[in-house]
Amino acid sequence: METVLQWGLDFIRQVQYFAVPSLTVIMRIITWFGGITMYLILLTLVYWCIDEKKGFRLGVMFLLSFWINISLKFLFNQPRPFFEGYDPSVGIISERLAGLPSGHAQISLVIFFIIASWINKKWAYACAIFLSLLIGFSRIYLGVHFPTDVAAGWILGAVILCGYFFSREKIEALLVKGGFRACMIASAVVSFLMILYLPGGEECLLSGGIMLGFGAGYCLNRHYIGFSCDAQPERKGASKYLALSVRFLLGVTALMLIFIAAGKILPQDGANKNLFVYIRFALGGIWITAAAPWVFVKLRLAGTRLINNNAR
Repeated sequence: METVLQWGLDFIRQVQYFAVPSLTVIMRIITWFGGITMYLILLTLVYWCIDEKKGFRLGVMFLLSFWINISLKFLFNQPRPFFEGYDPSVGIISERLAGLPSGHAQISLVIFFIIASWINKKWAYACAIFLSLLIGFSRIYLGVHFPTDVAAGWILGAVILCGYFFSREKIEALLVKGGFRACMIASAVVSFLMILYLPGGEECLLSGGIMLGFGAGYCLNRHYIGFSCDAQPERKGASKYLALSVRFLLGVTALMLIFIAAGKILPQDGANKNLFVYIRFALGGIWITAAAPWVFVKLRLAGTRLINNNAR
């Protein structure tokens, strides 16, 4: 394994031989587009402004992919190229966790291919491939991943995608058939399973906490709020896009304030630290799928669809 990692270091050095300040800035921007913040912004944009059902699917797949990636990082505990014992000089930026597999490579493949499948055009799949390759390469250029980390991320992402396309309709059919209680229980169970393994750090609580709020909020929206992205056919042209813009800006601003306020109010240390961090992320998840849509409806920035409460 050490031989492979030393080869990876040599490869990184060869790539960085062509490094110049302007290219480094570009690579930093590209790698940001493969990070957690970008995906949270993307899934809120889809959920609030394009299609709430697709936004929910995208959010679930992001959280599952992130959880799998973090779990494997702690399991393999493989160092990054700039860690002590390798070559600290190659680390243009810094990362705290272990390196294998690359989360940027894995999650970008999953997210961009799911979006491409909605468009279902050759150019969309080509863009998904290009963006995934570009984000993966940026991680090598910046010296935070060995090439093998990036390749492992792409392979794992492809496996997750196959599972998604094979099972999505079956799982959604079960949830719809089971109704409100089944949806709420499923959200809690999945969240609980995600936090059973807590090797350390807020990253281990992020996916489970957001999943609880995200799933529960979606159930509440479907059965009690009825928010729908396309439920205002009377809004057209500039009026429609103004409402969508206000929805997005208001929702994202409030989401940031929730995370900041919860971080200030809830204790960040002590015996119950993990519980409060978990609650903080859960609050963010329920804001995205239920509280924000409720606010949009009350402010007449969005409409509602007919709610069927027969299945409880």
